[in-house]
Amino acid sequence: MKKSTLLSGIIALIIGIAALMAAIHQTDNNISGILFGLTGCGLGLGIGTIINYTYWSTGKNRKRYEELLERKNIEVNDELNQRIRDKAGRITESIGLAIIISLIITLTLFEALGFMASGYLTVVILSFYLLIRLVIYAVVFNSVRKEYL
Repeated sequence: MKKSTLLSGIIALIIGIAALMAAIHQTDNNISGILFGLTGCGLGLGIGTIINYTYWSTGKNRKRYEELLERKNIEVNDELNQRIRDKAGRITESIGLAIIISLIITLTLFEALGFMASGYLTVVILSFYLLIRLVIYAVVFNSVRKEYL
């Protein structure tokens, strides 16, 4: 594995530790919640990346890692997989655009009718949209793949 992978893991770990220290010293609940979330993300990503780097960099696993990397490069550069990813991306983007337009109209109506007092609902809805979009991409990718195979 590249040394830059280890470096990015260390940086994520440092960001997680810094966010933890800031969250502990923060008295405002809104900011501390965000900082604790950043702590979990930074620590989890950093520790996971460092462990992954250590595992694949040992002598016995290095050869296996090179084989996996070669197989992954073949799959990524395969023309059929590229076409499938492109088509799945186009379909997902179209569905996502329709969802965003309907969300804009719905949230505008909610605000006009007085149902939305804070931005919390907007954050929850957009987070849900992100999750839906990832699921839609996976479903569309698998269905398009079945068409070609």
